[in-house]
Amino acid sequence: MGKPLIILAAIVVVTGIVLSLLWNVPYIYTAIGFSAWAFVGHLVTADDDTPGGWSNPDGSLPFPWMDLALKALVLMSLCLLAWLVPATRAFGS
Repeated sequence: MGKPLIILAAIVVVTGIVLSLLWNVPYIYTAIGFSAWAFVGHLVTADDDTPGGWSNPDGSLPFPWMDLALKALVLMSLCLLAWLVPATRAFGS
């Protein structure tokens, strides 16, 4: 589980750097974009995690409410950071 997480983090960092260098996109917007992608992706596939769904056919796994709440918290925190601290919107651009 550690190696895929490191690879994912590296992809996010490299994407942020490339977007910043090529199109002057601040790092906070790249982080918000990836966070929103994870949160919306969780919402879109939420029915798969319910009992009888694709990834939980026998209903033995509980719905991952904590994962969804954590993704929402990270997304809201990044959005608040970008809104309340204007300097973050210029960093990386």
